[in-house]
Order: sequence, then structure tokens, then C-alpha cells
Amino acid sequence: MAGTIASTLFIAAAIFFSLRVATVTRTRLAILLAREHTVADAAMLMSRVALSRVDIVGALQVEGRAPSAAAQKTFLRADALRRRELGKIERVVVAENLTGAAAALDLYGGVDRVLLREIAEPMFAGKLIPSDEIEESIRVLSEVEGNYERSITLDLARREDALDAQIKSTIDSAIYLRSLWLLAFGALALGINLYSARLYRQLADERTVTKILQRAFISSHVPLPNCEIGSAYKSADAHAAVGGDLFDVYRLSNELALLLIADVSGKGVDAAVITAFVKFTVRGIALRRRDPAQILSEFNVAFGQTIENPYLFVSMFVGILDTTKGELIYASAGHDSAFVRHGHDVRQLSVTGPVIGVLLEPYETKSVIFDDGDSLVLVTDGLTEARNKAGELLGEEAAMQIVADGPQEPQQLANFIVERIRERCGGTLRDDVAILAIRMHVPEAHDVERES
Repeated sequence: MAGTIASTLFIAAAIFFSLRVATVTRTRLAILLAREHTVADAAMLMSRVALSRVDIVGALQVEGRAPSAAAQKTFLRADALRRRELGKIERVVVAENLTGAAAALDLYGGVDRVLLREIAEPMFAGKLIPSDEIEESIRVLSEVEGNYERSITLDLARREDALDAQIKSTIDSAIYLRSLWLLAFGALALGINLYSARLYRQLADERTVTKILQRAFISSHVPLPNCEIGSAYKSADAHAAVGGDLFDVYRLSNELALLLIADVSGKGVDAAVITAFVKFTVRGIALRRRDPAQILSEFNVAFGQTIENPYLFVSMFVGILDTTKGELIYASAGHDSAFVRHGHDVRQLSVTGPVIGVLLEPYETKSVIFDDGDSLVLVTDGLTEARNKAGELLGEEAAMQIVADGPQEPQQLANFIVERIRERCGGTLRDDVAILAIRMHVPEAHDVERES
């Protein structure tokens, strides 16, 4: 009897210890993962800072002419974007105690103040005449800022690697501790710990797969002439950070760009694998064909021949944007969350064919011509199908109202839409969502053709 009680207490202690270690380990992993994601986001923001610097230099280097009002507008917009992103980066640098990056940010700010006070402000006020010497000064200051940007990015990358090493060490330590207790607590503890070790190994493997898939299918912005671009991607699976939604902006030539948004049925890593296939296959087709309807038709055939699962399908929107003319030709495979915003008026672009993977039917190409300041907003069904606590869908009309109420600046608009979805879902996303917002700056006024 005493032996039975002792064995029971022994096993209970083993279970308690295992659960305790698992809880502590998961808590620490959650903190480290959150820090790693924050540092990775800061590194991505540095690329936006670099693009803004290119716009700033382009606005100031006017080849001996006084800068135009358009150049000043470009400068102010790029400078505001850069300052906002630098503020976010600085908060991460301070939180992570990156002294090297902090020093580089301070020096970066000093160079920026010189550029602003001694060149930009006098030039736009007409007190400084552009010359070869001034352009050389601008070039040198830009190169110095570029060096600081690379230094900051390198520090962030090192911290991300260090956090990654801590995560792996935490996982390995948890497995090691469990291994010791396996010998002490017998067969039952062995079973429990082997199961836990497998879960931790799966988490490590999934994180590796996730990183690879993130690089493969999440597109960073490529700058487009006469365009401002904003985007957002949020996965319903907080652990995987990837899913079945996709957006892509791909330069086909100096004037033309491929715009893509797609939603693969399913969630998580399995859907993300298909999503990567969608992205690169559509890019390859678009390099040969410039008609969106033909792109969708060819991809529909390739999808059916490549994907063996008959229950998988894809809704997608493909557009070819002429950034000089401000004209978009597009085709939609069952993707109805595509909107054009003119001021605060929003209209929905029609579907021009069935979803991919269901029927081999032809698609129709339609066109839109933008006015200066018009925006194209592409969203996956995480917006229209956002549910409140009562389980009610948001719907298309309410989705269009959210787009109409949002800020004009594309990135702010994308962030605004994400926050409205979170609010409706009670703070937790129930479906993946991808958002691509593009605001056009048309060189010459056009009459708007709502759809042809």
C-alpha cells in the first residue's frame, strides 16, 4: 500500500514537473518569438527607409533647375514616411539595447538634419541655387546615410540571429531536462517526455519551414513610378505566421507592373506551400503574356495538372498596371474584394470568371483608368468574411464603407483595414488576410472609365 502511494506520488510529481517545465518553456518561447518578429519587422522597415532616401535624393537633384512643386511634394511625403519608420525602428533598437544601432541612428539623424537645414529647406525656399557642387553634396550625404542604414540593418540581423539561437537553446534545454527525468521517472515519464520532445522538435522544424515560406511568398514593395504602395499580411495561425493568402507587386518593364492577390483554400503551412507555387507560376506566365484573362486561363490549366488535391481551389485577381497612363487591365477568378476608391467614393470591380481549380472556362479582361489620387484596394476574404461575436459576416457593403472611411495614404489605409477586422473579430483574426493598396499619381488628367 505504501509502495503504491509512493509510486502514485512519484508519478504525480513527474507529471507536475513536466507540465511546469512545458509551461515555463512555452512562455519563454512566446516572448523570444515575439521579440524575433519585432526585430525582423524593424529590419524590413529599414528597406522602406532606404527607398524613401532614394525618393528624397531624386527630388533634390534637379540638374541645375529650381525644384518644382511636385518635387517638393515628393520630398515632404518621402521625408515624413522615413521619419515615421525611423521612429518605429528606434523603439525596437532601444528595447533591444542595440548600442551600435542606436549610435548609428543618432549619426543618421545628424546627417539628415544637415541635408534638411542646409540644402533642402533653402533650395525649396529659393535661397539656394542648385549646382554641381550641391548635387555632389547631396550624393555624398546620401551615401553616408546609406552606410548607416546598412550598419543598423546588420545590427538588427545579428540580434535576430541571437534570438534565433536563444530559441533553439531553449528548445534544446527543455529536451535535455526531459531526458534526465526520463531515466528517473520510468516508462510513464518516458512516454510523456518523448511526446513533449517531439512537439518541440516539430515547433523548431515548423519555424524553419515558416521562415523559408515567408521569404518565398511574402512580397516586399518594389517602387513603381507614379504610385504609392501599402500592404499588410496577417495570418490567422499565430504560430505559423504564414497561410493561404498572397499579394504580389512585380515589375514587368519600366511602365508595366503585375499586381496579384490570391486566396488559397485552407490555412497554415500547407496552404502557404501552394501559395508560393501560385506566386512564381503567375510571374512566369506574366513575363510571356500581358493579357490578364490569358494569364488566368493558362494558370488554371497548370494548377489542375500540378495540384493533385481536387478539393483545393484559388480565388485570385490579376492586373497589369500601366503606371504612365494610369490604366489597369485586370481579370478576376472569383475574387470579389477588389475596389477602386475615388475620394471617398468606392466601387467594386466585378468578377470576370470562375475560381481557379474548379472549371476550365474562359476569363474576361476588363480595364479601369484612374484619376490622379485614385486608389486600387485589393483584399482577401478575411475582410468581407470577418465575423462579430454573433457570428455575422461583415459583407461587401460594410467592407466598402471601411475602405471609404480609411486614410488616403496606402500604408495607413492597409493598417486601418486590419484594425477594423480585429475590432470586429474581438481582437483575434479568424481568417488570414492580405491587403494591397496602391494610390495613383497620374501625370495628366484622365476621364474615369468605371469599367469597359
